[in-house]
Amino acid sequence: MKTHKPFTWSILAVTITVGPQMSFAQGVGNLGSLPNLFLSPVPITGWSVDSGIPTNPWLPVQIDPTGPQWVKTFTGQNGQPIVAVPGQTFTLQELLVVAPTQSWEDWHEHILTPGWEWVQPTVFFANFAPPPGLNTVVTPGTLTSGGKIDFTFNPLVPGTLIDIRKTLQYVGPAGTVFTGKIEIAEFPTPEPASLGLLMLGGLFVLGRRRRIARSV
Repeated sequence: MKTHKPFTWSILAVTITVGPQMSFAQGVGNLGSLPNLFLSPVPITGWSVDSGIPTNPWLPVQIDPTGPQWVKTFTGQNGQPIVAVPGQTFTLQELLVVAPTQSWEDWHEHILTPGWEWVQPTVFFANFAPPPGLNTVVTPGTLTSGGKIDFTFNPLVPGTLIDIRKTLQYVGPAGTVFTGKIEIAEFPTPEPASLGLLMLGGLFVLGRRRRIARSV
C-alpha cells in the first residue's frame, strides 16, 4: 500500500493545481456593453474592433466565472455577406483593456465558421510590448471547423492595454467561393469542457490506481 501513496498524491496535486487556475473565469462579464456586429469598410480588407472613440479606443473586457463567450460577427459593408475565394485574407485588429479588477492569464479566439483559419504571424501586445511569458498556439481551420488561436502569458493586471493583430484566411477547396459571415468566439480562459475533461481524466487514473492498490 505504501508504494502507491506517492503516485496517488501526485495525481491529486496536478488536479488541484490546474483546476483553480483554469476556473477563475470562463467568459466575459460585461457582454451587454460590448459590440458583437462588425461591418467592413469598402473595399473590404478587414475589421477593427475598438470603441470608435479616437481619444480612447480601448474596449474594456471584464472576465467572469459564469460569463458567456464573446461571439463576434464579421460581415461586409452594411451587413452584406463576405465573398472570398481560397487563400483570400482579411486583417483584424482589436484594442481591449483588462477590466475592472481581475487579471488575465490567457485569451482565446476560436473561429466558429468552418473553412476559416488564423494565419501567422500574429501580434499580442500588452501596453505596447509582448507580455512576459507569451505563448501562442495556432490550430488550423478545416472544411468542417474553424481555426483557433490561444494566447497564454504571465498575469496582466487591470488597466493593461491589449492590442491584438491577426489575419483571417479562407481555406476552402480550390474553385469554391465563400459567401456569408464569419463568427468568432473570444474568451479569457479555456472552455469549461476542457477543464471538465482534465478533471475527469485525473479522477479516472486516481481511481484505477486505488483499485490496483486494493488488489495487491
